[in-house]
Amino acid sequence: MLKSIISIFFLILALFFSGCGTKRQYFEPVSVNGKMKPSGSISSDLQEAVRSGATLKNGKVITTKGEEKGIDLERHESFLGEFDGKFITASNDGKVRIRNSDGSTIFDTNLNIMIASASVDEEMLAVITSDNAIYIINMDTNTTVFQKKMDVMAAVDSRIAAPYFLGSLIIFPTLDGKLAIVDRKSGTLVRNVVVSGEREFNNIIFLDVLGDRMFASTSKRIIGISPNNINYIDDDIKDALVNGDKVFVFTKDGRVLLCDLELKVLSEKKFPFAIFAAVTANDKLYILEKRGYLIRSDLELKEFEIFEFTSQIDDFLFMTADKIFYKNRFYVLE
Repeated sequence: MLKSIISIFFLILALFFSGCGTKRQYFEPVSVNGKMKPSGSISSDLQEAVRSGATLKNGKVITTKGEEKGIDLERHESFLGEFDGKFITASNDGKVRIRNSDGSTIFDTNLNIMIASASVDEEMLAVITSDNAIYIINMDTNTTVFQKKMDVMAAVDSRIAAPYFLGSLIIFPTLDGKLAIVDRKSGTLVRNVVVSGEREFNNIIFLDVLGDRMFASTSKRIIGISPNNINYIDDDIKDALVNGDKVFVFTKDGRVLLCDLELKVLSEKKFPFAIFAAVTANDKLYILEKRGYLIRSDLELKEFEIFEFTSQIDDFLFMTADKIFYKNRFYVLE
């Protein structure tokens, strides 16, 4: 018996030290086409970044248009994005404020809990809170038109999509992997669409609408909804992007999937051990890799160039269609 116990003990030790000796592998491009140089500077380092904008440490903000706006946020206040020419900010205690471009306050309210995301259209403010409650607030009358508590999640992904105004409807990308579709005027829930049913890290990280098609993704599934059908791809998803008639899906193991609008995979490219940090597209596809590389590709995933960006991306960054903002610099994408 003692001999068996000793044998098991040494087997465990061998497995332990074997695991400790395994070297972590990183993305290493075979060749590099050059090094990116800053195109200019901004007034301060980035303090936070979400899909819809970035907050600078000096209280200024960067919009999805790549413009720095001096609306002077207060301490503990973060920029959630510019919608319909209005700027949404939120503080840690749940205060939501809508400002004009000159910084003047149009509307404010306090929901007494941290805000996950928000958007605005005309007089309507749509909000998702960190406890997965959704709200529609009429700013003209300061009344709550709709309020509903969705399922509470144990943990969520830091990338949280914002509500989307679609005609008479508001699409809420909830933290429990659903699309809650609400009539904006009557304040009635029209439909719940389940994107995926994981119990953790299941919030909608991506939401976009193209014509009569809607695309939404969690970290486990991307779906495309059209009048005729619903298509989906199951994978470990890092991000997604709709550009023209193409849908790009970026996976956690370094793959890029080029899909049509039916989510049929047309082409695939793998970058071994790559960790995608941010993506954008115009007439080219741009991918920032965590180790400090920019990957530039044509939209068919046929030709690639790789540039050194920085030693490693270890801070907040924000990408628009034609710029990268990192620390207190910006880089024009060419």
